[in-house]
Amino acid sequence: MFERFTDGARNVVVQAQKEARRLGHDYPRPSRCAPTSWPATARRADASPSRRAPYVPSACRDSATDRRAPRRAGTEVSAATAIRVPSTARAVASVAWCALPAWIWPPAHLLDRPARIRASLATGLVAWSLLTGLGLVFAQLTQFQGFRPPGHPVVGWAYATFDAALAVSVAVAGLGGLPLWLLMLRRAHRERRRRVTLYLLLPLIAPAAFLAGLSITVRLVGGADGVSPAYFGIITLVGFGMATLAAAGPGLAMRRLQPRGAALRLAAAAGGVAAAASVVAAAAIIVAVTGLCLWARGFAGYHHTAIPGVYLALVAVATAVTAVSAARCSRAARAERSTAA
Repeated sequence: MFERFTDGARNVVVQAQKEARRLGHDYPRPSRCAPTSWPATARRADASPSRRAPYVPSACRDSATDRRAPRRAGTEVSAATAIRVPSTARAVASVAWCALPAWIWPPAHLLDRPARIRASLATGLVAWSLLTGLGLVFAQLTQFQGFRPPGHPVVGWAYATFDAALAVSVAVAGLGGLPLWLLMLRRAHRERRRRVTLYLLLPLIAPAAFLAGLSITVRLVGGADGVSPAYFGIITLVGFGMATLAAAGPGLAMRRLQPRGAALRLAAAAGGVAAAASVVAAAAIIVAVTGLCLWARGFAGYHHTAIPGVYLALVAVATAVTAVSAARCSRAARAERSTAA
């Protein structure tokens, strides 16, 4: 059978046997093979650059070397001590430099497209919920307080843009995701999967529980001017927790039910539009907060730029995750639609 191999394949087998004997093994073990340990002669001379072994960061090469070391020494160590976790800033940056491009633009051959749509939808839904919550905090602390610096209409325009973009985002996300939600709810009820049904009902249960708790809290501790800043901070944190819980429910349900078809593609398309509207709303938030810091320093909360800076950083992170997840989901949905056609 060995004579059926090509010259390059026979060379690879011979080099693998030599490497195995050097490491103290009787035969090559796939679990011990790492792309960085392949000799240069084992590669095909006519291989194109796209088929060569991918670049592996230095932190990953060190981990592969450390996993082979216990075998050569003949000692028994745990996997936690055999694998070196990147601890330096340079190693972390090296891993992140390779991981971020793959996350933003993943290879087309990795994972099946419906699975990528479901994963991107789940991640984007959580990020979109947090971004929407940050937008509501912005509305509470700016528009509802009447902060409009005179002589600078750009802040008022930013308020109007934010209101319109947020309304479009919520409406599109709700209407576009409703068919998929109903499909999964009917399937979970038909298969009597109570836990999955609870996951699907979390988008209804969590907001209702938060609003009920908010109403009770305002009645108990609220005064003529509303609640104190401390209670407002607690209510805000609880609100973000409930928003994350409500968004995680459908994601967990999609992971267990693994829906496919037109409803999933419709939800992906709606997620892309909702994410685009959220990006516009986030841009309006940045313009309005920056304008208030420049032209309305007399208003409370805008004397120093530390708190608005942290808030804008959170908005930027949530916007980036939402946009990237929506882009990944939209690309996979387009490819799935072309395949189905």
